[in-house]
Amino acid sequence: MRIIQLLFFYLFLTSVCFSQTATIDSLLAILKTDKADTNKLKHLNQLSKQYTNEGYYNEAITQITAALKLNKKLQQENKNLKAKTVLKKHEAESYNNNGMLFFAQGNYPESLKNHLSSLKINEENNDSKAMAASYNSIGTIYDYQGNYEEALKNYKESLKISEAINDKTGIANSTGNIGIIFDNLGNYEEALKNYNTSLQILITLKDDFGIAAGYNNIGLIQFAQKNYTEALKNYQEALLIFEKLQNIDAIIAINCNIVDVYLKQKNSFKAKDILILTKLLAEKKGSKQNLKVVYFRLFELESVLKNHSEALNYHILFVKYKDSLDNEEMRKQTIQNQMTYDFEKKQAVANVEHKKELEIHKNIAEQKNKKQQVIIISVILGLLFVVVIASYIWKTLSTTRKQKNIIELQKTEVEHQKSIVEEKQKEIIDSITYAKRLQKAILPSDEEIKKHLPTSFVLYKPKDIVAGDFYWLHTVEKDGVTLVAAADSTGHGVPGAMVSVVCSNALNRAVNEFNIIEPGKLLDKTREIVLETFTKSGEEIKDGMDISLLSINRKTKEISWSGANNQLWFFQNNVFCEIKADKQSIGKTDNSKPFTTHTIQWNTGDTYYLITDGYVDQFGGEKKKKYKHKKLQENLCEINKLPLSEQKEILDKNFEEWRGNLEQVDDVTIIGIKV
Repeated sequence: MRIIQLLFFYLFLTSVCFSQTATIDSLLAILKTDKADTNKLKHLNQLSKQYTNEGYYNEAITQITAALKLNKKLQQENKNLKAKTVLKKHEAESYNNNGMLFFAQGNYPESLKNHLSSLKINEENNDSKAMAASYNSIGTIYDYQGNYEEALKNYKESLKISEAINDKTGIANSTGNIGIIFDNLGNYEEALKNYNTSLQILITLKDDFGIAAGYNNIGLIQFAQKNYTEALKNYQEALLIFEKLQNIDAIIAINCNIVDVYLKQKNSFKAKDILILTKLLAEKKGSKQNLKVVYFRLFELESVLKNHSEALNYHILFVKYKDSLDNEEMRKQTIQNQMTYDFEKKQAVANVEHKKELEIHKNIAEQKNKKQQVIIISVILGLLFVVVIASYIWKTLSTTRKQKNIIELQKTEVEHQKSIVEEKQKEIIDSITYAKRLQKAILPSDEEIKKHLPTSFVLYKPKDIVAGDFYWLHTVEKDGVTLVAAADSTGHGVPGAMVSVVCSNALNRAVNEFNIIEPGKLLDKTREIVLETFTKSGEEIKDGMDISLLSINRKTKEISWSGANNQLWFFQNNVFCEIKADKQSIGKTDNSKPFTTHTIQWNTGDTYYLITDGYVDQFGGEKKKKYKHKKLQENLCEINKLPLSEQKEILDKNFEEWRGNLEQVDDVTIIGIKV
């Protein structure tokens, strides 16, 4: 099963229509002052796109509904022909946005219905560029459902229009999508020709997203031609660009393509490492399409590794999401929508023929459903048969092995074993280094920290390549609140990093989904989400995190703080102060209680420190003892009046001198903030 190429061109197509310079908060602020006119329509459409791009589908529906309602009202009130044309253009954009939203949710019939409505209005307005975009989107939906004839017809119509108006971006999109159709039909020569044409145009346009998509699709051709080395190079070129763009959907898709290469190269070790981290990203994103693809890869991998029980579980999950996205009822509805549009446009389809067509497709759907059930049962029986055969083969091999001469068992040479160990060690380091790049995606960037906390420092020293420690930042512009935290997840290395992804995601959900900004209540909700996530595994997992969470309210000049096992240190009027943390972690604990929120007024120049326990637990010095809290307090008292950049250098230097030649025992995180 190959990853879906269309995703890249569809997302690119929809994103070019909208400049994401405006944030959700700023658009919401503008809408509060907008009059009921075309400016408000423009901002409602922009906001719906932003919500869709960030996965807030309910909010996107609300804005699209409001835009269509306002548009209808303005069209009824305005009799000016030129003004009506402008309003119609906004109406077409709203239907296009709705089509994007339903596509993102995997509801292809509703997506097609809205794009057809948008196309009809664009044709009435003679808007060539918008018509080309609509044909491309419609082609994408057909392609996703395997109707390549209709997809190719719509892509070629889009290309024809784009060439007529010399729209380079439109030509690149349509040419790339036509390449995808030929790719799916096995005509690799035509596919590669179109891919290269599209890529060269995108390079001249300096379009990073489109360039990355081009590298990916060329890699798919090379993969199909069994040129796995070149395919891997192109996938990795695409991955570097998508990581720079921080596009999670694309990263997941490229990772799955890379896994396909490793499976073909019999390198299941690297494949599994990448898939485990990709599964976390897919579950965090929540896209049905992503989950379907990742679960199928896991099914393939566990089958290769002969983990038959896990393979069966992943296959069941794959079938669940595949049915949800691609069942025959959706296919039937898609065909009905296209028929409805053709009827309105050509006015030539008779009611009797329409009913006959529906009956045919109903029979096809019933036959397909029965066939699908037979396939699922066959797969299950096949897996059971494989288990029985594998057991028999294992017993036979064991008996044969005992009968062999002992000399045959010692043929493996020492140097050969050494080379295997070195290769495995390199694979492990490569996999963990790759995991570091994925973990970095959950950490706030230096630019983001400097923007919201201009006078601050972050001393972050993972024990291993990846860490259980992480730091977190979130701003709520409308309330004038900045939330910042230093957290210590259970463990370190790869296990700690996995737990940190779960905990960071829980913090984001607590703020974004439940609109909680009070530190104590935010930690309560985070604990609830973490426990809910681990409970889904069906096993008793006691992992979690310790955390120090600070809220800076620039409107009220108040500091609010709450901590799970990690205290808050601060200097107020040059006096050292401490607030004790609640003695419980974020995770499964006995006799848990609500976390306490501490609130104090801050004065300009006050300094606050969020600390995990890695620094004070480090062994070192002449007697090889722990550094301890008291010594760190004394250091902070000595350097508190220095600029924060110098404080960071001194703390780092002291830590390394104390550690000396000893191994670092834990991840280290210290955040200093001057208000």
